[in-house]
Amino acid sequence: MNVNSMEQELEHLCSLFDNELERQENVLAVCTAQGKAARAHDLEYLEAKTAALNALIREAVDAERERLEVVGRLVDAYQLGPEHQTLSDLIAVAPEPWKTRLREFQTRMKHVLMDTRKVVQENTQVIRRSLGVVNEAMKTLLDCLPSTPGNYDGKGEEIGSMAVNPAMIDTRG
Repeated sequence: MNVNSMEQELEHLCSLFDNELERQENVLAVCTAQGKAARAHDLEYLEAKTAALNALIREAVDAERERLEVVGRLVDAYQLGPEHQTLSDLIAVAPEPWKTRLREFQTRMKHVLMDTRKVVQENTQVIRRSLGVVNEAMKTLLDCLPSTPGNYDGKGEEIGSMAVNPAMIDTRG
C-alpha cells in the first residue's frame, strides 16, 4: 500500500471512528432517557427509547464490519503482528495528524463507554427495585385469593387463603 492510499485509509478510519463516537454518545443519551422513563414509570417512553437503543446497536454492528476491514488493511500495511493488532498499537505507528485524531477518539470513547456502563448499572438497579415491588404486590394478591381445589401457582403449589397477612398492610390501609 502506498503512502497516499494509507493516508486515505487512515482518514477513512478516523471518519468511521467519528461516526461511532457519535453513535455511542447517542447510546449514552438514550440510556439516560431510559432511566428517567423507568423512574417516572412511563412505559411508553421507555419502550420507545428501547426501540431507539436497538436501532443504534444494529447500526453499530453494521458499521463494525466496515471498520474492521479498514483496520485489517492498515494492520497489514504496517505489518503489525497478531498480538499488536489493537488501536493503541495502530496509534503508535500512525503518522500525524491521524495519530492525534485516533488517540483523541480512543480517550473520548473510553469516557463515553464508562459513562454508559454507569448509567446502565443505575438503570438496572431501578428496574430491579420496580420488579421487586411488582412481584411483592402480585404475591400479596395471590395470597388474598380464595383457596379452592385446583388453584395452583406457577410452582405447582396450592394458592393461599383469604386471610391477608397483617404485616403486608401499611398505615395507608
